[in-house]
Amino acid sequence: MSHEAQHDLPLGDRARRRMLAQRATRRSASLTVATTIVPGLGLLRTRYRRLGVLVLLAIVLTALGVIGAVVLLGPTQAALAVAVRPSALLAAAVVLFLGGLIWIWTIILTNRGTRDPLMSRRQRAGLRTLTALLCLVVAVPIGTAVNYSLIQRDVVATLFGGVAAPDGDAETDGRPGVGPDPWAGVSRVNMLLLGSDAGDDRIGVRTDSMIVASVNPQTGDTLMFSLPRNLENVPFPKSNPLYKLYPKGYNCGPPDCLLNGVWSLAEANGKLFIGDRNPGLTTIRGVIQEITGMRMNYTTVVDLAGFEELVDAMGGVVITVTQDLPIGGKINASGQLTGVTGWIRKGTQRLDGFNALWFARSRVLSDDYDRMRRQRCLVGKILDQTNPAQMLQQYPELARVAKNNIQTDVNAADLPAWLELVQRMKGATIRSLTFTSLNIDPAHPDFAKMRGMIYASLHPELFTSTATETKTASSTKTASSTKTSTRTFTGATSASTATAPTKPTTDVLVDLKDAC
Repeated sequence: MSHEAQHDLPLGDRARRRMLAQRATRRSASLTVATTIVPGLGLLRTRYRRLGVLVLLAIVLTALGVIGAVVLLGPTQAALAVAVRPSALLAAAVVLFLGGLIWIWTIILTNRGTRDPLMSRRQRAGLRTLTALLCLVVAVPIGTAVNYSLIQRDVVATLFGGVAAPDGDAETDGRPGVGPDPWAGVSRVNMLLLGSDAGDDRIGVRTDSMIVASVNPQTGDTLMFSLPRNLENVPFPKSNPLYKLYPKGYNCGPPDCLLNGVWSLAEANGKLFIGDRNPGLTTIRGVIQEITGMRMNYTTVVDLAGFEELVDAMGGVVITVTQDLPIGGKINASGQLTGVTGWIRKGTQRLDGFNALWFARSRVLSDDYDRMRRQRCLVGKILDQTNPAQMLQQYPELARVAKNNIQTDVNAADLPAWLELVQRMKGATIRSLTFTSLNIDPAHPDFAKMRGMIYASLHPELFTSTATETKTASSTKTASSTKTSTRTFTGATSASTATAPTKPTTDVLVDLKDAC
């Protein structure tokens, strides 16, 4: 009935029709909202009732399948069963996309199935507007979930490419197994973190940041230590082709033959590494194993330019800067500081990616050892300040940065176990071991002594303390021991005999928070 015809009706009939139209409008809006909340629910009160029943049945079956997976695997394992498998992520994206289309279709059908001839044009237009908005309410999160699934698939396939684990059992290769505790039987997990400082003004790759994180997978307790970039005479494994060129160590003197130049040296002699697509990484890992007497179970390489983007994507990091640090610059022949483009001033502040990178790199007015402390401090602060909500919000950017600037040999199949390991580390002790000119001579390093310091830090229970413990914030247990131990790792050329340091001090081993 037209609007004009309604005016020809008696007043009582017009009021009754207006009331019925309002009731029909409210019913249509309510059922459309119900379908938005539960797909197909509103269709049960329309001529599309059978379709509504089918959609609801599909939802119930899907929910039962998800609940069953969570009960059998646990919520974390169930989520990771999809999150770390490219094929499962692609399937999830397809299911989400098709499910989203069906959901939106049921919303539109609910609106169509609840239309009433008594509704005015204004009421019909309002319902169409409401339906469009409700479709957007569904489409935006579904579209975001599909996008994130495809991004995650790309990251997993690129970053965790399924590198084959080395031969050996879990104890020797540090890789997780299966079962309720994937780390059962694994005594330590050693991760080598390399910061690549390549740039337009440099030839080849220089690893100016070399940090080893050794984790007790049962407790999560972690020891982190950096190796000075300027170590000389570093040993090559006998299995490495460069051993024949430098049988007594990399010893042509500074500034060319330092630890941070090993990667570039291997790349320059790439023809000697038959069948090795990354001789630089192979060599630096082997050299660090020789220095430390520890097998590096995993290696992660971060391009420091990408590190800047990573910190920005995280929203910055709060650091207490203990001294003014120049950005750029050098000391000229007259001993004057020149070329400084800015300063990171002393005090507690939130650093963006650019300033966080210079906090970790600056050494013009300090030295390599202070820079190493700042690098470990920065790693600890980033781990401590990671905000899951912020990470999820910035996930596309974080994924892009990670894919383009991080290399790792962690296998995608091991990611559930790694998540468990990270959770254990969250509530555990993270300590920092410092190698400085106070306890080693970089030009003539005593590698046996360095191995002894590492061993004593990893196994303090093996050494008897003879010093009186002082309960202060900066005190540590002082061990007086001449105990000698032997540490052998798979892939080593020989057993490493390490003598424990006789007087560890707070300058050697501290909690990571005290390294700042």
